[in-house]
Parts: sequence; structure tokens; C-alpha cells
Amino acid sequence: MPQPRKPLTLTDARSVLQHGTAKLWTAAQLTDDERIPRFYEACKARDLLQGLPRSDAVQIFRARAKHTLLLADRARHGWSVTTVCRLCGEQEESIAHVLSECREMADVRPGKWPTVPMSEILWCGDRAAMRTSAKIMRKFLQRAMR
Repeated sequence: MPQPRKPLTLTDARSVLQHGTAKLWTAAQLTDDERIPRFYEACKARDLLQGLPRSDAVQIFRARAKHTLLLADRARHGWSVTTVCRLCGEQEESIAHVLSECREMADVRPGKWPTVPMSEILWCGDRAAMRTSAKIMRKFLQRAMR
């Protein structure tokens, strides 16, 4: 679809989107009853969080959004004065520190825990890595809250 030369109004943009979407649905030859389940399945396939247990999915979602109960995230929001790890007291209490660096969590981490950036595990990792990350985060918070 060629781009218009002048800026579109909101009404015109909606019209273009509705017309384009209608053409795509018609080309796919789907009935109204088939559209919603097909769209829902496509959305589910995009993110690995869908296959995780709810508690693990919530933990990973919070880590992705940086809204955990870790001191680095709390300090970013102004809810904590210090960011030093509550367990080891050596480094900043961040997601990366908890998942791969904190010596007090070494007993919880699996033997071959990856050394890739944590964002890669939280966003692109497989379900097993995400579940392990969630387990480590929960265990850290349990120990830190004692």
C-alpha cells in the first residue's frame, strides 16, 4: 500500500487500517467464527511465558519489566536507599547478580548455568531456563526476607 504524502488524520488512519485488515481476512478466506481462535493461537505462539506455570510466568514478567522486589529495582523507583545485595553484601542486588553472580545462591543454581546475558534468558531462553530463573529469584527473595 503506497504511503500518502500528507499526514493522515486519526479518522483516515483508522479507515486505512480497517480496510487493510478486512482485505487480509478476506484473502485468508476465514469466517468470523475462525478469526478469533486463529488470532488467539498466533498470539500464544509468540511468547514462551504462555507455557510456564503461572507463578513462574509472573516472576519472569516482573523481571522483564524490572518490577521485582530486588533492591536495585526498588532504588530505581525511589523505594530503597541502598542497592547492596542483602545476602552477600558485595554487589548491587540486580537480576543479573541474583541469577548468576551471588555466591549465596550458588547452591540453587544448576551446575551448567549459562553465562549469557540475563536478558537473553528472560526474553529468548527456553522454558527450562525461564523456570530455573524464576525458581532462583523466588528462593533469593525467600532468603532475603528472613
